[in-house]
Amino acid sequence: MKLKLIITSIGMCLMFILLAQNLVEAQSFEQLHKGDEGEKVEWLQAELAELGYLENDQLTNIIDESTVEAISQYQKDHGLSTDGVAGKQTIGSLKVLQEGSEGILVYELQRKLSDLNYYHSDIDGKYGPLTTAAVVSFQQKHQLMVDGIAGPQTHKYIYYNQAQAKQKPVTEPNSSDKAEEKEQDDLDETAQVENNGEAASNSPQSIEADDNSVKASASEESESVQVQEGKTMQMEATAYTAYCNGCSGVTRTGIDLRANPNQKVVAVDPAVIPLGSRVYVEGYGEAIAGDTGGAIKGHKIDLFVQTKDEAFSFGRRQVTVTVLE
Repeated sequence: MKLKLIITSIGMCLMFILLAQNLVEAQSFEQLHKGDEGEKVEWLQAELAELGYLENDQLTNIIDESTVEAISQYQKDHGLSTDGVAGKQTIGSLKVLQEGSEGILVYELQRKLSDLNYYHSDIDGKYGPLTTAAVVSFQQKHQLMVDGIAGPQTHKYIYYNQAQAKQKPVTEPNSSDKAEEKEQDDLDETAQVENNGEAASNSPQSIEADDNSVKASASEESESVQVQEGKTMQMEATAYTAYCNGCSGVTRTGIDLRANPNQKVVAVDPAVIPLGSRVYVEGYGEAIAGDTGGAIKGHKIDLFVQTKDEAFSFGRRQVTVTVLE
């Protein structure tokens, strides 16, 4: 009897150890960025080459410019977040998760499906019948091909359109919202502030196209808006960098962008998107609303990028922004 209890105790301990390892592995998932190298990069390049996005002589085991371009093209072709960074969405899409798969990406898939109220079992990183059933339900709900396999299309909707997938009603813009959007259009030709070192964001310098200028209007007021989770809106986007004369590189919420150059951060009008919100920006990806700016009022958003060249290249454009949480 004692031996049986000891064996049972050992079995339970091993189970908890394995579960803890799965949790640690899932939490330590790292995106693959330009300059990264190692076994994960080797696998990534091999997958991209097999799909025709890289040539054999480009398999360098380091994410160089050609690999970034290949990642971006794959993302664009499959409707994923196009940022040249291989994260959970992109790598999960490449692996094509299905019954029998195990590991970090399955763990993340289960976690997402659980958040979206499709998966109601243990999040253990093992793609079993219950995970398959959850994927099938998700695919049926979103009119995808129903096969229980989490491929590119399923990953696109789980990550890219996750706010819409939460099955929560999205409030239509009221008349005051529409009036504010019209006001923004009317102000499109307002006076410009020349880019002489004045930051549009509190800390980093905002850099835009149109002769390196930013549009601003002192009369432009934004109403206090209660943003509902899942709300999607069209916004005018510009880009900024953490390196300019007199810039500290620290955002309004205390994020050190120079110490964390890969961090996705956007500057917002807190009356439109509360600071600390997690948002999805078309063409940029998931980000934290962690900064503000003197010229960022109303339906405008400023995206942090690493270099001035990237900021200049981004220019000014209209993007769809979704408040995730």
